Amino acid sequence: MGNMERNALPGSLDQAAKTQRHVLTYMEDAVSQLLENREDISQYGIARFFTEYFNSVRQGTHILFREFSFVQATPHNRASFLRTFWRCFRTVGKNGGEFSSVSCSPVALAPKWLAGL
Repeated sequence: MGNMERNALPGSLDQAAKTQRHVLTYMEDAVSQLLENREDISQYGIARFFTEYFNSVRQGTHILFREFSFVQATPHNRASFLRTFWRCFRTVGKNGGEFSSVSCSPVALAPKWLAGL
């Protein structure tokens, strides 16, 4: 009976646990970013920093200039990278091979580890 009860748990519980783990990933990253940039952040406040950080997560721009390990850390990060990648190269095709914005430059999309190669 114990096995059947375990197997009967809805997938939403498992999904909720994964989502909670991903929220912790973003909270840890936000605090890390806050500590790394505390001099700059003191100018406009911690609340504004967290607002801008989580807006960037929601918009999918949080993966720009980030390490590969961060990009692959969550399904949202991977999806954000792919959306940005395809949006940039779609723009390149329309512009005849020219990059139209800084956020779509190869440097912005390349993880930090790649920049050292």
